Amino acid sequence: MIAPNPFTPQSGWEPKIFGGRNQEQELFKANLTEAIKVRPSHLVVLGEWGAGKTSLLKQFRRMSQEQGFPAAYCAMTRFTPKNTPLDAIHLIAEEMLMGFPKAETSQKNLAELFSRKKSLSNAQVQFTKFLLELWKVMDAKLAAVLLDDIQNLSEISNTIDVLRAVLSSDDIIKETRFLFILSSTPSGWSSFIDKHDPVGRFFRKRLAVDNLKEGDVQATIDMTLKGTGVVFEEAVRKNIFEYTLGHPYEVQLLASHLYDHQIEGVVSGAAWDNALNNTLKELGRDYFNNLFSKASDRERDLLEILAEERRPVTIKEFTTMMIVGKRAKKFPIANIKNFLYRLEEKGLVKRSEKAGFCIPDRMFVEFINSQARGE
Repeated sequence: MIAPNPFTPQSGWEPKIFGGRNQEQELFKANLTEAIKVRPSHLVVLGEWGAGKTSLLKQFRRMSQEQGFPAAYCAMTRFTPKNTPLDAIHLIAEEMLMGFPKAETSQKNLAELFSRKKSLSNAQVQFTKFLLELWKVMDAKLAAVLLDDIQNLSEISNTIDVLRAVLSSDDIIKETRFLFILSSTPSGWSSFIDKHDPVGRFFRKRLAVDNLKEGDVQATIDMTLKGTGVVFEEAVRKNIFEYTLGHPYEVQLLASHLYDHQIEGVVSGAAWDNALNNTLKELGRDYFNNLFSKASDRERDLLEILAEERRPVTIKEFTTMMIVGKRAKKFPIANIKNFLYRLEEKGLVKRSEKAGFCIPDRMFVEFINSQARGE
């Protein structure tokens, strides 16, 4: 009997099998040991959209709890300019109360430490008092707090500076053992550092979340399929990595669509085109449409060339293409370099001094080509 689809491409859902990330897990283990023996060294996890930051933070939570240290996970929602740092700090405090079992009995008293006054000083003072009082009821050597997607605090970026000020205060350092782990997109974190210089110096320990290696992808797929009654043919398994390059969300989404195309428990190459098209449609809705919309009309012309070429292209090659051949068109040739540099600034292309410009995400390449075909 075929089991229900075991792949979990929904944003925020944990995969059935947590694959790879051995180096990251070892770093976190060392961080826990250091926090107990010396002092907490708060960690920032950096990764692009869909890179697996949430899954990694939840794995860190499990690892902390396995060692007997309570851990609370908080997903930061998107805030607006109408909000204040106290709103964000209050959310974090509420999530900590729900995440730490021994704190439940003290929820009412601890929550009353927050007033509704809207000033930076109140946010800092109140959160300091909250952490000190919370620690008294924790009965723990260490407690981990995992704050996910802090780039959503960009409109009230001084929240991160408030957090820095609280965690660096003498009372918190001497009387508590809270270890904070923050996750953010690289651009989101850079914006905090640009606006609040001490933040970068305080949160010095950083961990970059990159794509999974091919062996980790294959092992994760095999373990996820175990006991389902479904197998992926070898060519299909190889294609998954070649198209996603190990991007965790894309792997889960593509594998999920492939699973839905099984016939008598086998996913063969015949299922590939339909599964890929369905994956591209979802990626377009979830992310790629917004990404593509960042490009101007002229920049899209260059993106379409890169997608069709499927290789790095130099500025000189772009110029030639716009003058002769099937792509020749009226185009401001002198501005090609500027267009490409803007695409790089927007994160749509990458530049190599020797090879030229390319689109780093193979699935984004496939999406652009599908758009050009009108699919």
